[in-house]
Amino acid sequence: MKVLKDEIYESILSVARQEFLCKGYKEASMRNIAQNANVGLSNIYNYFKNKDEIYKTVVNPAKSRIFNFITQQHSEENIKFNQIPPYGHNEDVIEYYIDLIEKHKEEYRLLLYCSEGSSVCNFRDELTDHMTNVSYDYMALEKKHNPQTNDISPFFIHAVSSWMVSILGEIVTHELDRQKIREFFREYFRFSFVGWRELMQT
Repeated sequence: MKVLKDEIYESILSVARQEFLCKGYKEASMRNIAQNANVGLSNIYNYFKNKDEIYKTVVNPAKSRIFNFITQQHSEENIKFNQIPPYGHNEDVIEYYIDLIEKHKEEYRLLLYCSEGSSVCNFRDELTDHMTNVSYDYMALEKKHNPQTNDISPFFIHAVSSWMVSILGEIVTHELDRQKIREFFREYFRFSFVGWRELMQT
């Protein structure tokens, strides 16, 4: 029975992450990853079945966290329908989202722009669909608490969700410090809150 070492496992992941960031998934080389991690090419397969498994191990924590964050922030227990804060979002929500982006900036850049050929190449569409579905659920909750709320067209919800994914892409591909990201979100939520209130007439 082969003994697997944690330090080798972590070395492979660290080196692979840089290989993916430099070349993208499709052009990344298992041979280069093994060489730079000081692991024999055959030995690397004792730790990971293939390149796709390494890639998913690198990016999936970031993927799961943003999906979970979106779901949680639009759940009934996290929404106070009768106590909506200025511009629709609490400051702590904005700060948490910034933390998420700062921690996983490179992983989101990989997922959005460098995943061609991998099993997570549809991340952009998956995230858009998730935001769309969560927004549908939110609208149902809004109707439950405020029956007079106007309906919003499904395509509008989808288009706005796609826009939000594009905004994430813009943030992770530009050199923005925390304050600039914070200023953007305050502007964005101030802008969007007025529009949503007008559409929904709540």
